[in-house]
Amino acid sequence: MSLTGVAALIAAVSFAVLACAGVYLTMRLTRLLGDAATLVRETREDQQVLLTRANAAVDRASTQLDRAEVVAASMDELGAGMTELAGQVSALAGFGRTLAGTVVGGPVGRAAAVGYGVWHAVGLRRGARRALPGEVVK
Repeated sequence: MSLTGVAALIAAVSFAVLACAGVYLTMRLTRLLGDAATLVRETREDQQVLLTRANAAVDRASTQLDRAEVVAASMDELGAGMTELAGQVSALAGFGRTLAGTVVGGPVGRAAAVGYGVWHAVGLRRGARRALPGEVVK
């Protein structure tokens, strides 16, 4: 065998080894790409489920916000009604104070006080012991 034949044999063996390594790496790469495609397919299915659940959660939140909006509107109406009622009660309280001041502090109230005093004094003179307001009866 000549030196050229040995070089050609070494080149052929090297080429065969490189070709086998290339085939092996290609097979490994093919399996890796298949696994990656399976992972992407499973991830896409999981994403669909996740997006469906997220959409359902958003729909529920939207429904609850609509309900809360209705409640807030009715609370605003209630607040306005309570404000109106407070104004009416204040007006009635002022009228009641005026009326009570007129009756109790006016001539009718004074006449009633004098009448009660006379009635009580007559009762004491007759000897009938009557309890005074706030007095404990024995």
